[in-house]
Amino acid sequence: MKIEGLRIRNFRTIGSEQHIDLTRGLTIVGPNSSGKTNILKSIEMLFTGLDNKLGYDVKRDLTFSVSNGQTSLVATFSGDEDGDDKDFFQLYRELNKMLEDPKPVGKSFSLYLNFAKSGTPMYRFFSNEKMKSGQSGPVSHKQKAALNCLLDKFVCHYVPSSKSISDLYSSLLLPFIKRSVSRVLDDKLVDINRNLTGISKTLDDQLSMAGLPHIKSHFSLPNNSMEELIDRFEFHLSDPNKTEIDRKGMGIQASAILASFLWITKEEAKLSKNTIWLIEEPESYLHPELAGSCHRMLEQLRSEALLVTTTHSLGFVNQDPRKVVGTAIDNENTKVIQYESYVEATSSIRSALGVRFSDYYNLGVLNVFVEGKSDREIFQWALKKITPKEDGTCEWKYLRSADFLDFTGVSGMEGFMKATYEFIQKERPVVTVLDGDPAGDKTRRDLQHYLGNKNISFEANRNFISLHTGFSLEGLFPHEWIIGAHAEHPNWFKDYSVDVEGKLQPFDLKSNQTKTQLRAFLVNKSESDDDNLWVDKFEQVFNMLEMSLHSQYVKVYGSEM
Repeated sequence: MKIEGLRIRNFRTIGSEQHIDLTRGLTIVGPNSSGKTNILKSIEMLFTGLDNKLGYDVKRDLTFSVSNGQTSLVATFSGDEDGDDKDFFQLYRELNKMLEDPKPVGKSFSLYLNFAKSGTPMYRFFSNEKMKSGQSGPVSHKQKAALNCLLDKFVCHYVPSSKSISDLYSSLLLPFIKRSVSRVLDDKLVDINRNLTGISKTLDDQLSMAGLPHIKSHFSLPNNSMEELIDRFEFHLSDPNKTEIDRKGMGIQASAILASFLWITKEEAKLSKNTIWLIEEPESYLHPELAGSCHRMLEQLRSEALLVTTTHSLGFVNQDPRKVVGTAIDNENTKVIQYESYVEATSSIRSALGVRFSDYYNLGVLNVFVEGKSDREIFQWALKKITPKEDGTCEWKYLRSADFLDFTGVSGMEGFMKATYEFIQKERPVVTVLDGDPAGDKTRRDLQHYLGNKNISFEANRNFISLHTGFSLEGLFPHEWIIGAHAEHPNWFKDYSVDVEGKLQPFDLKSNQTKTQLRAFLVNKSESDDDNLWVDKFEQVFNMLEMSLHSQYVKVYGSEM
């Protein structure tokens, strides 16, 4: 079972309805007091509202100035109807049949949570749908069973920035250590109880000899549970000196606790739980040097659980803008902002940081700059499709380790390069990919002129590569396919021509939408192309990127990877 999204209305600073996409996890950026924490709290509230664990208070939690409305959370879930989630969907279908007008049931559904003025939580699976007459009792029972079944499939951990490392260890890590160790000791339970009985007998014999035979002693495990017997474990770290965790610096302590979250997630998976981590400002205790390491740990955690974080640090902002939203205050209410690029996503916090330029923009160990997000998606798709060959070609170990950073277009890339390349090229390997069309060629000339005046090297097939002359990224696909696309969809093209031999000439598309349509057409052709006719030019580009990244890696880091 997965939660895919959440709509929030009238919760604290979130007045008008805001939608949060949770399909890929999320990083939330924005100024202080702009509503970042309220988004985390709303997610936690959804999973704990049944017991009102957070103590909903209308004076605190209902949006100020709202007099007649209610706090409303609407979550979208999806699950495996015939697999692990079969038990829930059986209850959900039975509940659906109780409607006057039953709805089609698929793998996706919604859960609604409202809070009455009294603070009482009210869950339901169907909004504004009438139930069959005489069904109120059975509906209530069935809905409660379905709700319990659904919520029991999740465990939600909220990690506030204000919580101490000691508290995090006691509340998060220690219970799982105790549970894990107790499983190992469970098969010793009979021997332990037998030994305790022997101790009791020895004491009873002594009491009898003292003239107190009516007094009997008893020893037992708390609730006959090994887990409750275990009180604590000492947590040490060595670097290389071995000391208790609380004697290390806050950054090391925080990193060690963060490292435990993945193990906790895997332990919960053994219990068939879907884990959600809500982490406030993971950079709170960290020195900037540790930010990169902890960001990598969080990304690994994201692959195993739903991870939602807030941050003021560029080092913790995901480079995929689809995994980032911003918050801002608009007319005293929180507004959620969607971003088109990483650079745009980090603009609200860039000016507040005083770290290296490469850290400032969260650059990776190796970096490839491309003009837009679809360029990034096409290159990453092609890298996955083209697997290493037995003869060692197409391995591309440097390229496959690189991060792709996209911009809102070639002008955005040019502005970023002029502002930052002088500094980042000394700290991180960066190769820029420019289209071979007129816009890309103009940017190439402008950058070479601008950087050349500063005596900064910007060489072809070393610091940048240009795609084939006259063509943008689409030109890497077989030109016969583009000719075929024009035959089927001539309205996509702004100008189009072939030469006397019927070969494709440089062309232009009408809009970004038609460019997206053409790229989807070409990718679909590639997916069904058993002969891999599309691979050749991509291999040529990737070979050049590999060589460029390799040479820059050695130059910047002084060694091979």
